[in-house]
Amino acid sequence: MSKRLPVFHIGANKAGSTTLQRALFARHPEVLSLGKPEPVREAQHAIAAILEECDSREPAKRPIDGDLRQMWQQAIAGAGERLPVFSREELIRYYLYGQSDPERLPNAIVKMAGPVRVVMVVRHQVKLIESLYIHKANQSHFKTAEKWIAAQPEWFAYGYRYSEIAEAWARVVGEENVGVFVFEELVDSSDAFAKRLCNFIGIDAQLGMQLLSKRHENVRKSERTQAYARLRSAFFPEISFGNALPGPLRRAWRNYLEGGQRARVELPPAWLDRIVEYYGSDNRKLAARFGLPLQDYNYPM
Repeated sequence: MSKRLPVFHIGANKAGSTTLQRALFARHPEVLSLGKPEPVREAQHAIAAILEECDSREPAKRPIDGDLRQMWQQAIAGAGERLPVFSREELIRYYLYGQSDPERLPNAIVKMAGPVRVVMVVRHQVKLIESLYIHKANQSHFKTAEKWIAAQPEWFAYGYRYSEIAEAWARVVGEENVGVFVFEELVDSSDAFAKRLCNFIGIDAQLGMQLLSKRHENVRKSERTQAYARLRSAFFPEISFGNALPGPLRRAWRNYLEGGQRARVELPPAWLDRIVEYYGSDNRKLAARFGLPLQDYNYPM
């Protein structure tokens, strides 16, 4: 069993999680990947129980099924000298950190796994919300950016006050065990990002740099995909033409939709002002506490 502290990578959404999961955690020989992209059953079951228990939106709780600590020990039993890493961006959801008990999730994780390290990758909130909209609006019931934001307030108002979440973890596991990294650095300088991350969690950084070099998983949807989503939503919301095509034609259609320019969106000015105002003070605290160059990337400050 590994003697190093297990690592929980908690997101954020649209901040390189898929790239880290597939390119680094699943492929680095010094890592035992327990979460995404291929969750280990015992770890997945234990975390699912914790998420349900910590969900502040559901006051009525079912008893936790099974001994979570035992499940976790079973999940990491074959780690050997490898570092157990559980990656799941849902662990950053705002409703897991209630105002009355913001440490509920960190305490539940530590109760299950013992001392841990935590990795959070932050992203400029406006860019994150734009990317999230493009990803979520790619469906039959297409919404404009304004309608989508109005219908999904939790995406912009509660989930990405990074300082509050980092502070909750620091109070439970210690500031030295909380690593906050910047998505924009992963995009601009994957080597520097990989070196910093690998050194923090304690795995070979040179290999990590190679694995992450120029990798970009789960790329932004294309303008063609967005146009098709708008057309389908307006005229054929219940019909999926792709599913009706034979396999080769379906693949050719998908390849066509995914080609061309990446989709863009401009958030309505009124919503943009609210988002910037909401996150500014929290970002200032985060930058000061963890020494992050958020100002260099024009984060709301």
